[in-house]
Amino acid sequence: MSEKKKKTGPEKIGSVLVSFLKKSGLNGRVSERAVLERWSEVVGSRAAEHTTAIDLNNGILTVDADHAAWKQELTLLFPTIKEKFNELCGEGTVTVVRWNHAATNRSRNDNKR
Repeated sequence: MSEKKKKTGPEKIGSVLVSFLKKSGLNGRVSERAVLERWSEVVGSRAAEHTTAIDLNNGILTVDADHAAWKQELTLLFPTIKEKFNELCGEGTVTVVRWNHAATNRSRNDNKR
């Protein structure tokens, strides 16, 4: 049997986190969440004031808006949004863009940042 080499001294928190995420299977979800942080960059600051990327799971990007007019506007831009995410984050990152149907017609006050 081979002995595991014991670590001497403290480890960097970054390497501990990376190791934990890989072992726990959460690495992919963390990567998906990082993509959501680029929403404003993809759609622009004006649209980002009224819309939110709320989830990315297995290539399916789920978005929400505070008004039906913004939903209509972004629906027309779904192909461009998908393309921009894939250019920034790698091909296949976003394969489908869809609306969140759980919360419809939220007021702007509910969506304040």
